[in-house]
Amino acid sequence: MTFTPTIEIPDRNGLICGFTLNVTEKAKPLALYAASERETIPSSAHWLHFNLADTRATNWIHGCAHIPDDARELLLDSDAHIRSENFDAGSALIIGDLFHHFKEDPEEIGVLRLYLDTNLLITGRGHPLKSVDRLRHELFEGLVISNSIDLFARLIYDIGDSIHSVIKQLNDRVDDAEDQILAGQLQNQGSKLGQMRRLLARLRRLLSANRQALQHALPHISRWSKHDISELRQAVEHLESTVQDLELVQERTRLLQEEIAGRMSEATNRNLYVLSIVTVTLLPINLITGIFGMNTGGLPWGQDDPSGFWWVIFFMIIAVIVSLSILQKKRIL
Repeated sequence: MTFTPTIEIPDRNGLICGFTLNVTEKAKPLALYAASERETIPSSAHWLHFNLADTRATNWIHGCAHIPDDARELLLDSDAHIRSENFDAGSALIIGDLFHHFKEDPEEIGVLRLYLDTNLLITGRGHPLKSVDRLRHELFEGLVISNSIDLFARLIYDIGDSIHSVIKQLNDRVDDAEDQILAGQLQNQGSKLGQMRRLLARLRRLLSANRQALQHALPHISRWSKHDISELRQAVEHLESTVQDLELVQERTRLLQEEIAGRMSEATNRNLYVLSIVTVTLLPINLITGIFGMNTGGLPWGQDDPSGFWWVIFFMIIAVIVSLSILQKKRIL
């Protein structure tokens, strides 16, 4: 299935940004060149980032002679499953990233499609994404990157860093929730922790899929790349450390939810205990009132005996004292 653009944005033929890379100076802006003519392709390493919601971008990718057919299909495919495919002299990947204006909504996660070889990095997205836009601003501000492999490594690092910042914010919120729970303020804490666990679970699936796709691509990249991929390996390790930090926060939220459940269960048991004591204590009184409430003959202290009421009250008090004594002796109180 092919990605179907929905709008045509009036920009540079669907190109969001383009840069040529140089080892000695900052990246320079690059205009879109003709897709079908190999002689127009720059000889230096460069990056092209497209808006796949623009028909001109998809048309350029479709006609680019430098991209293998299978890689072109992955770039234009509508399937958002995170994965990687490897070729003789390049790799194509679908990597997960956060929306540009991410607001801790598990649904605000998109994918970045990319093709990578020794001198070229082509990326495309259908919705503005946080990390790739961060990389674009870093290059505009003077970041020096010498080749496409290091640029790809920087992109992976930025993805991990963006998700790590979200995890740090969630960890701070878990700290606040923990303080309130330990202070006995349980109101609405369970639902808040549930929302955080849902977001953490979504981020964990995203990071795990990214890590799996990158681990599948790394051996192939090391074979065809003419550049050192140590920075790319470090970026993947950074992604793995982010997964570990996420798992720690996820475990804390689970333990806090168990703490809330335990405290609520303890409060319920305490209330049931008090209710049971009251019921047992009043049971003899209910029995006495039931007996003297029968409309039968032969009951002592009839209506003609003015002391009957006080005798009944006396026996009720004795019954309560006996009940409490028995409970005390059984160590129930």
